[in-house]
Amino acid sequence: MYLLNVSELHENVLVHWWAPSAAFEMTLSSLSYVDMLWGIQLFLSTFVSAAPDNRASCKATPDTPSWPLKAQWDALNTSISGQLISPLPPAAVCDPTLSVFNNASCTSVASKWTVSDFHAKDPLAVMQPNWENDACLPVLGVHCDLQEYPRYVINATKPAHVQAGVNFARTHKVRLIVRGTGHDFLGRSTAPNSLSIWTHNLRGLQWYDDFVPKGCSMAASPAIKVAAGHRMFEVYDAASAHGMMTIGGQDPDVGLGGHLTGGGHAPISGVYGLAADNVLEIELVTPSGEIKTTNPCTNSDLWFALRGGGGSSFGVILSATLKAHPIPSMTWSHFDIVQNAPNDNRHSFWQAAAYFHTQLPHLVKSGLMGYYNISSISPFEPSTPLVLGAGVWILNTSKPAFDAVLDPVLDHMQATYPVNVTRSSRYEPSFYQWWKVYSPPGAVGTESQLGNRLLDEKALSLPLEAVAENLEAAYAGLVMICNLVSGPGMWS
Repeated sequence: MYLLNVSELHENVLVHWWAPSAAFEMTLSSLSYVDMLWGIQLFLSTFVSAAPDNRASCKATPDTPSWPLKAQWDALNTSISGQLISPLPPAAVCDPTLSVFNNASCTSVASKWTVSDFHAKDPLAVMQPNWENDACLPVLGVHCDLQEYPRYVINATKPAHVQAGVNFARTHKVRLIVRGTGHDFLGRSTAPNSLSIWTHNLRGLQWYDDFVPKGCSMAASPAIKVAAGHRMFEVYDAASAHGMMTIGGQDPDVGLGGHLTGGGHAPISGVYGLAADNVLEIELVTPSGEIKTTNPCTNSDLWFALRGGGGSSFGVILSATLKAHPIPSMTWSHFDIVQNAPNDNRHSFWQAAAYFHTQLPHLVKSGLMGYYNISSISPFEPSTPLVLGAGVWILNTSKPAFDAVLDPVLDHMQATYPVNVTRSSRYEPSFYQWWKVYSPPGAVGTESQLGNRLLDEKALSLPLEAVAENLEAAYAGLVMICNLVSGPGMWS
């Protein structure tokens, strides 16, 4: 199946659901946000009213008698050699009512607020503060609500620390969360009144020329074992020393555990599959506190669940062994399709965008992968012209062969629609070296929440006018982020 993931950011009103192709036209054109909220509210109301009274099993909070005593927290800290910390959020230095208040420090935090590395190295910070209800922003003099954050954090540096945290949370009914880098579009790296296991300092990289998963008789393959605290750029750098690469996130600050358990789309998934298709073995701590090894031959039920089952759903990942592939060459292109018709005739731009989308099945079957956005030239000034800006590539392909695939599509758009098409293409002998230059960390620290659609070939094969209307309806005025993640590696 051909799949395209489209995420759109709505102004003020944000929606999140998946629309398979059969429901695509109806969903985009006729299902309003209010309709959706009503449906969700009805479902939740029915579910809650039908549920038994489970208050006796609710999680402990600091204002309930079941919250652990200080002596119990101290005992936990002793058992993990002092690795239990109670950090403040980084912007706490901006709150004049707190002892850490400092003008210069607040200015420093504000200057780093959109830097991914800054958040990834902090035990509490997450990439989007709306998931913490904007409780502690780097604005001088603004109150910092500490109730929105984990009360304690285990700075785990070895598996025993993770086990102790899981066992403590289970015994005392304390909400438990797991945080690696905080790079999570769904906000699962934080929760109020919780105990957080911070995996950032679980370190270790081990290369294998011939790896066979425990208990398996499958063919050996090159692989790298990665502890949970490493980010993608560290993994890529280590594998490249052997002339190889792994399947991971486009952003260098993406962490291991959340990426794998979310399925893990990658810039070269069209050839090699998802990250979940390329993991050979996983070690984790289960909810019972046991350390288990999982692979296709050992604990295969957990193995199946972990590869896409959602972050922290089935345990805390300690490490994963990832299959490695020879670093491919590539030819890539950056192009912009810019509206040049008057703003009162924007639909002509959407017709051009629709034509591009109807050609995606052919382009993907020719090996094309990449990412593109649709927005106004000035995203927060909707009256400015619309632009579809893309970066796309084909692996192990010469520049003439690449141009022969993409140029006819762009030439047709330039000749047929009131748009201006600019393009460039270039051959790169190493995908890894290209990634190092052209994949900087994304900006964080901003307010956003994504709604999503998955579009298959059927959805993109509707009549051109229907595709144009659907795209225009989905756009909603801010930005449409499109991940062209498809190809034989996904289909098989």
